[in-house]
Order: sequence, then C-alpha cells, then structure tokens
Amino acid sequence: MLFDLWERYRRYILLAGAILFLSSSFWLYQTDQENVPAKLPLEAPAYAKVHLPAGSEAESENSPKPAESSEPKSTEPPPAPLYVDVKGVVKQPGMYRFETGMRVADAIAKAGGTLPEADLDQINLAQPLSDGSAVIIPAKGSSTALISGQQTVALPPYGVSPGSMNSQNSDQEPSINVNTASVEELTTLPGIGQARAKAILSYRTEKGGFRSVEELKKIEGIGDKMFERIKDRVRIQ
Repeated sequence: MLFDLWERYRRYILLAGAILFLSSSFWLYQTDQENVPAKLPLEAPAYAKVHLPAGSEAESENSPKPAESSEPKSTEPPPAPLYVDVKGVVKQPGMYRFETGMRVADAIAKAGGTLPEADLDQINLAQPLSDGSAVIIPAKGSSTALISGQQTVALPPYGVSPGSMNSQNSDQEPSINVNTASVEELTTLPGIGQARAKAILSYRTEKGGFRSVEELKKIEGIGDKMFERIKDRVRIQ
C-alpha cells in the first residue's frame, strides 16, 4: 500500500522537498548576512600618518650612518733615538742605540758591563746621554771623558760640578805617550776603540816604537781626519 502511494505521489513529494530545501537555504543565507558586522575601513590611525617629502624614505634608508667619534690622534713625531759610542774597559765596546732620557749607567749595561779593572768612581752614572757622544770607561789610574763631536768634556765625579772641572781642564788636556800607553789609555783618544788601540800596540812592538806622531797614520783605520782629531792629544816622549 505504501509503495503504491509512493509511486502515485512521488513526483509531488520530491517537488515539495526541493522547495523546502531551497527555502531553508535562502533563509539561512539571509540570517548570516544580517549577523555579519559592518567592515571598518582599512585606514591607518591618525598618529601613524606622517607626511614625508618625496624621496625622503629612500634617502633615509641609503644615507650612511655617522661615523663613530674618536679622539684625535697625536701628530707629534716620536723622539729621535740616540747613538752613543761606548768604549774603554767594558766587555762589549761599540756604538749602541738608546732612547731619549737614558743615562751613562744604561750605556754601561748595554755594553755588557765593565771589566774588573774599571774605575767607576770617576764616572757619573746619572749623566744623561746625548746623540753622537762617546762614553769612555777608564781603568784605575787613568782619566775618563765624554766626547761629543769634536769637543772633549770631562765627566765630573759625584759631588763635583761640571763648571768647576771645565775651568780646571780648559787650559790644557793631558797628552798620551803612544810609546808607553796601555790599551785603556789609548781608548781615551777620540775615535780610538779597543781594536785600534791594540793595532797601535802591535805596530809599536813590531817597529820598536813610534819615531813621530805622524807615524800613527800607518795604523789601519787612522786616516787624515782621525789623525787631526788626536794629534794634539798624543806625544812620543
């Protein structure tokens, strides 16, 4: 019986169901549209609106960052080094390089220290060094001198002012007998180191002594200029 009714009214039932489905769908769509809140305009807030001139954005991005501040570097050149000839009774005589403000004690240390026969009582160890000078360390019983260029200036012992010694030695300088002088005494002459002093002694032994001061020119290393520097400081008798 139900099958017969379905066969008879099937077309009407399907049509009624379709109409009901469409009606309910339209009703649901309308309900959703009414419940959706109104969309707000996508606009930046007032505080975010900053009007920049054209091209300023690119300039700000590409502009280099300011360099970090730094203290100005000193342009003063470093003090020039001092070159001093250290000779006499030291272990390693020679020319050495020193910094400004260094003293005679530093020169002795740089030359390896003194030999046992050195007489440091005659030396002012606190004397400042000067460029182009020579520090001569004497043996006991001889004198010492600080030679600067062509001038010979005596080193004062402790407690004696340089002025008083200069006044005593300004009249005359002691001369050295090259036929009897020791190596230590010969090294007190301007420009005469250990090697030249030993060469003088070897020549003196081989030739039986010097017959004139000009004969010193025959020593290797003693030319006309060197002889002019020492000729007033040497004698043969």
